[in-house]
Amino acid sequence: MVEGLLLFAAVAVLNSDSVAEFRANSNHNPVYKFVYVDDCDTGKRNSGYALSPTGRLMLKQANLDGTFGPVCTD
Repeated sequence: MVEGLLLFAAVAVLNSDSVAEFRANSNHNPVYKFVYVDDCDTGKRNSGYALSPTGRLMLKQANLDGTFGPVCTD
């Protein structure tokens, strides 16, 4: 039962408009890490596309050279 709900939630999130926009602006590097920020809304920034559904926790995609740059900066 719980596994079914988690699967449903994952599919719903992966098909959301914000995730589709994130994929369109991605550098297609499959390396990510969780980062915590003070306050960040989902959307395109100078530092890349921010996918921040809670405003504080987000996934940061690695740069093509494997480094992680600034998060949620304009």
